[in-house]
Amino acid sequence: MNSSHYNIAANFLREVYIEIDNNYITTFVSPNCFSLLGYTVQELLGKSISDILSKTPQNHKPFTNIKISAKTKTGPLIPIDLAGSPLLNENNEMIGFRFSLIDISQYVKFDESEKTLNKMFERSKDIIYRADLIPNFKFTYISPSIKEILGYTAEEHLINSNIPFEIVHPDDYHILTKKLTNTIDFTKPLAIRYKHRDGHYVWLDDYCIPIYDDNGTLIAIEGFSRNITDKKQLEEKLERLSYHDGLTGAYNKHYLEKEIHILNTETDTSIGIIFCDLDNLKITNDSYGHALGDKLIERTFNILNEIFTKNSVIARAGGDEFIIIIKNTSIDKVKELYIQLCESIEQQNKYSIDFQVKVSIGYSFSGTSIGVIRDFITIADKNMYKDKQRKKSSLDN
Repeated sequence: MNSSHYNIAANFLREVYIEIDNNYITTFVSPNCFSLLGYTVQELLGKSISDILSKTPQNHKPFTNIKISAKTKTGPLIPIDLAGSPLLNENNEMIGFRFSLIDISQYVKFDESEKTLNKMFERSKDIIYRADLIPNFKFTYISPSIKEILGYTAEEHLINSNIPFEIVHPDDYHILTKKLTNTIDFTKPLAIRYKHRDGHYVWLDDYCIPIYDDNGTLIAIEGFSRNITDKKQLEEKLERLSYHDGLTGAYNKHYLEKEIHILNTETDTSIGIIFCDLDNLKITNDSYGHALGDKLIERTFNILNEIFTKNSVIARAGGDEFIIIIKNTSIDKVKELYIQLCESIEQQNKYSIDFQVKVSIGYSFSGTSIGVIRDFITIADKNMYKDKQRKKSSLDN
């Protein structure tokens, strides 16, 4: 085929065409060679093909899709896709070879970027995933880090995409289903607990990117999950510290106020209130020091903690005050616990003559809590002071 056949279209093609003779000398170059190689046609004519290609095919048979490099005028090599076929004369004799060169730099860069991205995914400590939702939920990718975090391999998840539903914490199952039914706020991370293969629960912050089709239907989810177990444990520890008395471990006044607010405005239930005040704490502190006073407070809490074990909040409301809120109870049960507390204190004091726990106690009961709990705390407080006055009067007499 005569090279003139290419001249008109050559400037508009993405391929650069080169023809050589049997001595590998260039006899034709398409005009668009400048955009790819930086050479003019005149500069390339008469050159050896080895001056243009990093590797010269020795096989004279037709070929396609060989990935090699081409040499540019400015020096750098560029990746190309090379195809070739023999040039034949009228007698079907080979008189040379024709090549087409396509610049694949962008594809190579994309491929390299994809490989780099895959390496990042493979090395990430976070779980990176994609899951299709149509026709059924199915993982199409999940990073190997899943094994270290949850004890299950990526391969297991790809084979059995139901694993998350099987190991999610029962209290968090609804979060997982909302995520898959597009009924949750995807702009915020979802804190979900999953059971590790060895039995303990792992907290994950799940950052989701919803994928929709043209009709607005949720068809897939991409995202990454980060292990936040240490963070959650620290938060729980800090919460315990913020809600608990440092000396006894009882709930503190801050937590008591939170519980009272909930029972006063949100959760309605029957309540029993027991108000305790240590009678001899100030005397003990003044006479024997605060170390012994602290011991007295601790012993009082231990007695309370043995009795109020169910549906109860034991809070140290002040230096010498404890308030117990008993939820979902009855007046008879409150009286029973009150008597049990008095008997337990008396029993403790029998065996500790030199270290007496003396507590004034008052109680109250209400069949409802919303709007009235503070009133019944006040009633229990007043009953406690009546008990204190009775003791004082008996001593005076």
